[in-house]
Order: sequence, then structure tokens, then C-alpha cells
Amino acid sequence: MKRNIGKWNAEIYDLVIVGGGIHGAVLALAAVRAGYRTALFEKGDFGHSTSANSLKIIHGGIRYLQHGDLKRMRESIVSRRAMMTFAPHLVKPLACLMPTYGHGIKGREMMRAAFAVYDMVAFDRNRGLPMDNRLPPGTSISADAVKWAIPGIREEGLTGGAVWYDAIAGNTERLVLEYVLEAARYGAEVANYAQVLGVEKKDSRVTGVTVRDLPSGTTIAVNGRMVVNAAGPWLERLAGGRLPGAGRLWATAANIVVKRRLFRNYAVGLEGYTDYTDRDALIKRGKRLFFFVPWQEDYTMIGTSYKPYHGAIDDFALRREDVAEIVADINRIYPPAQLAMADVTFCHGGLLPMTEADASRVDSVQLDKSSQIIDHGPDGIPGFYSIKGVKYTTAPDIADKMVRLLQAQTLLGSRAPGSYRSLAPRRLDHGPVIRELGREYERIRRHLEGLYGTRWRSVFETLVEQGDVGRDALWLSEDPPLLAAEVLYFIREEMASTLADVVLRRSHLGSAECPGRATLNRIAEVMGGELAWTEEERAGQIEGVLQVYAPLREPVAP
Repeated sequence: MKRNIGKWNAEIYDLVIVGGGIHGAVLALAAVRAGYRTALFEKGDFGHSTSANSLKIIHGGIRYLQHGDLKRMRESIVSRRAMMTFAPHLVKPLACLMPTYGHGIKGREMMRAAFAVYDMVAFDRNRGLPMDNRLPPGTSISADAVKWAIPGIREEGLTGGAVWYDAIAGNTERLVLEYVLEAARYGAEVANYAQVLGVEKKDSRVTGVTVRDLPSGTTIAVNGRMVVNAAGPWLERLAGGRLPGAGRLWATAANIVVKRRLFRNYAVGLEGYTDYTDRDALIKRGKRLFFFVPWQEDYTMIGTSYKPYHGAIDDFALRREDVAEIVADINRIYPPAQLAMADVTFCHGGLLPMTEADASRVDSVQLDKSSQIIDHGPDGIPGFYSIKGVKYTTAPDIADKMVRLLQAQTLLGSRAPGSYRSLAPRRLDHGPVIRELGREYERIRRHLEGLYGTRWRSVFETLVEQGDVGRDALWLSEDPPLLAAEVLYFIREEMASTLADVVLRRSHLGSAECPGRATLNRIAEVMGGELAWTEEERAGQIEGVLQVYAPLREPVAP
């Protein structure tokens, strides 16, 4: 994947996509596979904004049973299966548990009936998946098993637990990038740090976009027959007042990571302590669920907490007081946790569209329920669409619907399926390096396969080119693992240009807690050598990463 700024205005693209989050990335691959000449531009790094805020769960839509919404369930089930098929090395089965109480709506009997319905709707959930990635049907466990899995759980009225299976993405940022990489392999033109300034039109029809290449400051006119605005919270900036409910309300969605493995074997759903009414649910539980998700070996992700947001989109950032508020909420929901701010090692937040919130109630945020494709043709701009993305999981469903809209356009017509670009072999002799690595080779191979799947050999080729396989030159970090060759690969083949790109999105080095300054220094030294950073630039890059974790720092005394 290379940055080809010289080609941006040399071709007329069938489709220009604005926004490199999960919706833009999946659409780019779907469109180019369908044969459309496609370009994707992202003003920051791929997947850097709302798509980076996630509990990592790829939901199959079981929550929509309470809405009686079988259509949304099917969209989620099919989309989850698509992600598990596309990146089986990143998206794995996850066992989920919710304690049941009494014999009514929150009892085992009701949940058992719900699972029976869900399993019928999800009859094809494992179609095409490898055996080790298949999802078992839902079941229930005894009250004693729940007490073992959730130490200190409230026992009054406890009748057991409901167990179901969703999927977890080991690295959601990497998953976004995998879609971008695959789109590029099919021939899409993709670029990060490329800001779309506006949509161009002639005779009331879209003719393309104006793009500023941020690294060079160059402004370029890119020709496109159709434009899809997938810019997340920045949708309105590009669409102007043409979105339904322009000036819409936004809610913050925040999650935290704690360096504690709170529960055994399961991601656990526990009810919040405040009253909450889902306005659209047919069956109203009266509380919002919080999930505690096992993460890596020693961590738990917890969320999601929602609050109305009233500021400017560009100003959004979680503050220390926001994190402290979530910690206090979790301690009320599950008192045995006894969390302190010192336990929190990471936090992330994003903005999601909401329909309303009642300022007089603590928990009243009503999120938009479904993603939506908006056709701006009736507004006087044929060929211009916006995607209002709500759920990470259902991006494949939205991409499929968008491609079908493209296929219905007489201006574009049908296309032959896109062809995959096979990379020419680099004819490197791996044997001497493998022999020199000895037993270390198997460790490196397992690490690379787990993060890159079938692409692992390309990363290993960079290691072979690197030459020096002494331990000090090999590993920049051993726990979590990061090879110097990976950093070089990120720069040369994946458009990484900042330290944050590497720490937060290309690797999973910073997904649980901030790496130590010594590790950041080593990575910055490798990147600086490749990108010709000055000492001042290296220091600035390190400070930029540390700033991400700023809400967790102790305030400096005046």
C-alpha cells in the first residue's frame, strides 16, 4: 500500500469515499471488489477516531430480540460472520455471561426462550467459518457456576446465568486497516492524512472532491462520478445542512481498560444502577447493561458509558473527571471490584448520533438505532451520499447496500469483478536468517501470524532485509511484543507516519496501557532513522503519544 499523490487527479474514479473509519474501509473493499474504480481519503490516520473506541465485541444482534427487530438481527449476524471470515486471525469467538434473577423477564426461563429464537434466526452464523472459529448455541449455567465466574455477585434471587457467544476483535484498529490494505490490493487508491475540503459539482451533479495532502500541503482536485461521505461525526461538515436532523445531537460513548482480570472465562454483562428506558424496546428491562470484557492476559475493558455532548466536534476529548465518573459507576454496579483511578490504564471515547436526552435524568441518552445511507440527490446533488454509521459490526451490511445502490446507477452501470493484485516475489533467501534465529523463529512466526494472518510473510521479509537479527536489534518491546522490522514495515507498506500510528493502530502496543518511555524512545529512534526526524521531532512524537493517556495522569499540583 503506497501513497500515490501523483495519480489522484490523473484518473476519473467511479467512487470517492471520504473517511477511513470502519464504514469507509469496508465500503472501499466492497466497491473495488465489485469492479468500481475507488479512492479513499482520510484526514487523520485510518481508524483513528470513533472506530478506535470499542469494547472490541463484534455483536450478533441478540440485544435486538427485546425490540422484536429480526431484520437488524440478521444484519448483525451476517456482518459478524463476514468479519470473522475476512480476518479469522483477528476476530474470534467470545463467551458472554449475564446473571439471571427470578423467573420473569430477567430469569433463566425467559433467556432460554430468547436463545431458542435467536439460534433459529442465526441458523447460518457459522457458514464458511473454520471449526475453531465457530460459535456454539446459547445455553444457561447454574447459580453456583455464576458465583464462581463472578465472585461477590449479588446472590439474592440469583437463579443462574445466560451464556451466549459473540465475537471479539483482538485489535479493532488493525481490523479497519486490514480492510484498507485489502482494498489497495484490489486496486483502490487510498491515503491517510488527506483532508477532503469539499465536494465539487457541475450542472448540479457531483464531479469529485478537493483534497489537501496534509504532509505536503498540496491541494488537488480529484475527479469522481460519485462521492460517499463516511466521515463519522464530521458528516455535517461535508454535507452542510443536507442531513436529516442537521445540527443533530451527539453522545459521548466511553470505555475504560483496567489492569485487573475481574472475571473468569466470560465477558460479563451487569445491569447499571440507574433507571433507563429504551424507548423503542418492546420488552423493557429498566436498566442499561455494562460489559466487562477480558482483554489480553491481565486486563478488563469496561463500558459503555453514555452522556450528551454539547461541544464542537473537533474539541471532543475524554477528561480525567470523565474517567473518574466511570470508575465510580463501576464500583456501584459491581462493588467487589473496588476500582481506583490507579487501576485504569487506558480509556477511549467517541461520538455517536443520538435522538434525544433528558437533562433531568441521569441515564436518558437514546442513541440512533441503525446506520443509514442518505441520498443527497433529492437535495439537488445527484451522486452524493452520506453514511450515518452507528454500529461498528454492521459496516459490511451497509457496504453491501451501498454497492447495490452503485450498481443501480445508470451513470456507472455494471462492472466486472475487481481482480486481486498479486505481489511479485521478492526472491529473498530466508534460510540463513531462519537458521540464525534458531528457536526464536517460531516465537516470531506465532507473533506475526496472530497479528497479520496471511500477511505475516511480508513482515518477515522486512526482517530478512533488515539483516541484523541480534536480540537487541530484533525486539523493540518483548511484552507486549514488537519487532523493529514491524515498525519498518508499517512505514514502508502501511503508510504509518507518526509514532501514534504505530503504537495505537498498527501494533497493539498501546491498546492496554501506555508503553514505557524507554520503549517509546526505541520506536521513535527506528522511525526517526527511516523518516529523517530531528531530535526535536522525535521528542514531539513521544509527547503526542503520552498526551493520549493524559486523562489518566495525576493532576500537577499548582
